Amino acid sequence: MRKLEDFESPRIVEMRNGLYGASFFLMKLLPARFMLERAAEQGLLSSGATICESSSGTFGLALAMLAVQHGYKLVLVSDWSIDRHLHRRLVELGAHVDIVEVPHPSGGFQQARLNRLAEHLKEIPGSYWPSQYSNVDNPLAYAKFAELIIDRLGKIDCLVGTVGSGGSMCGTAEYLRTVFPDLYSIGVDTPNSVLFGQPGGNLVDLSGLGGEMVPSNIDHRHFDEVHWLTSAEVFRATHELHRNYGMFMGPTSGAAFKVADWWLRNNPGNKVVTIFPDEGHSYVETAYDKDWLSSVPGWSGPVREEPFFVTAPTEKLNGWSSYVWGRRTLDEVLSSLVNQARTLLDTSQRQLGSRSSEPSPGKSEGFNFSDKKSGATLEPLSNIDLAAVNHLQLDPEQVHFVDPLYVVFSELQNSPHPELEHPFAIAVRNEIVGFFVLREKAAIPEWAPSDAITLHNLRVGGAYQGNGFGKAAIGLAAQWISKSRERVNRLMLTVNVRNATARHAYLSCGFRETGSIYCGSAGLQDILEYKLD
Repeated sequence: MRKLEDFESPRIVEMRNGLYGASFFLMKLLPARFMLERAAEQGLLSSGATICESSSGTFGLALAMLAVQHGYKLVLVSDWSIDRHLHRRLVELGAHVDIVEVPHPSGGFQQARLNRLAEHLKEIPGSYWPSQYSNVDNPLAYAKFAELIIDRLGKIDCLVGTVGSGGSMCGTAEYLRTVFPDLYSIGVDTPNSVLFGQPGGNLVDLSGLGGEMVPSNIDHRHFDEVHWLTSAEVFRATHELHRNYGMFMGPTSGAAFKVADWWLRNNPGNKVVTIFPDEGHSYVETAYDKDWLSSVPGWSGPVREEPFFVTAPTEKLNGWSSYVWGRRTLDEVLSSLVNQARTLLDTSQRQLGSRSSEPSPGKSEGFNFSDKKSGATLEPLSNIDLAAVNHLQLDPEQVHFVDPLYVVFSELQNSPHPELEHPFAIAVRNEIVGFFVLREKAAIPEWAPSDAITLHNLRVGGAYQGNGFGKAAIGLAAQWISKSRERVNRLMLTVNVRNATARHAYLSCGFRETGSIYCGSAGLQDILEYKLD
């Protein structure tokens, strides 16, 4: 699949002393080709098969170019935000473009597109989903780019790029650090994008920047610092890049340039590489059109020339802002905010003995359940009891498969059905060792039948693993359902097809395969079922 390989690598342009732009024709060609090539080698993609993917941007275009070159059929699921010129080009390349009109109630258009994608995968025999947001071959592909940087520039001090799927920045930073362990890595995002802990909100469409769900390919431990730019700041920087350096690039390139230029001005004498993912031809009627730009909020007003450093990534952002990430996981960063604000929370420490005897909103009723073998008991929590379980850190290999606790409790607090979502702690000798959430009726996800109860966010703290507490949690959940919801006869959950450890654990606890799958932001999920007596 190397017919378009010459288009994969960027031109390395020295813009001024110490500032280099890695200017791609279409960066997504690199991971798209690598993923398809690996899938064919592994027998996942057969000759002439149909490729199915969710995309409204350049990854879809890359797949279309490769599909027409190598004889594959292509189905792309998108939404109204897709550029009309890109849409027409995809159709001309032979792709079937399926437009989703209505967003998902909780996951927005991103989840609505994944749901539609699941329908295509089910209906088309032998179809293949590259899944750029969860496919580990996405970041692996950028080893080639990292090698090019080293060959051309030698040692570099800083890497700057926007974050969408997580592939380019995480993959490139990981490989560069095998040679330059002190490399400073800066990710660029946009306000209301959940990728780095911002509360979800009205997300301005900036293709390749931001997201409504956190892809599993984003390894937050690769980032030293994160910046957020508003749409007006992104477009201003895109024009500055073109006007001052003659580089006609897309908005994500402008965003990366603005941050890289600032960093070098504050760290003179260093060498910084900034990633420019694509050229500006697809944005002539948007980012480069004065009439269109006049409708962008803040376009005609002043914008920040320096970032405002925030103390937490969850703060409301009104302009260019920055946070020192410190190579931590998303869970670690958000958990640290709870530790800082613990005195403001009406909740307990990890010891149950310090819990208030006053009832909390959202408490689950009827509890007196224990597991004789492990000594574990089931303790109901409220939707404000985050600090009680905040110490339950996961092993690194499980971080990508489980939502951070801060996110879980934010969702519980904002749930339209708080009375139907039940958070629980697993306690042993008055100490909390685990946590999970049960959902029922209107609160259950769409992949479960209405007569089931679903299990979510099960975690046993790394310090407590190996003692049978995970199996005890399943047994305690089953006890609670049997006692409190006598008409319910099954407990269901999803497990990522790549998470072999969790899958084995659930099957050993009595879950069984249903044969059904679900398309989530972290990739394909197997739906498992536990029959209740």
